[in-house]
Amino acid sequence: MTFKLPELPYNFDHLEPVIDAKTMEIHHDKHHAAYVNNLNAALEKHPEVETGCVCKLLKNIENVPADIRQAVINNGGGHHNHSLFWKSLTKPDSSEFGGL
Repeated sequence: MTFKLPELPYNFDHLEPVIDAKTMEIHHDKHHAAYVNNLNAALEKHPEVETGCVCKLLKNIENVPADIRQAVINNGGGHHNHSLFWKSLTKPDSSEFGGL
């Protein structure tokens, strides 16, 4: 399985003025994309590694060959973290999380 950069659940300018569109674009299309690309590059060296979802891969990290293990930890973790991050952001005036 090849990991893919998830699409943002909103436009780059959705969080303005708190986070500007260019910052969101760079952070998603460059920074997060680098984690995905580096994770896939590491895994290409060992096609026998059962990937499934990134959580399963990281949970069973002892099954990942030692020569790519740290790259999988760093880049798989970065990919997973950012995937959660995008979903957790909301506009400052949003009532989406009202009452929390």
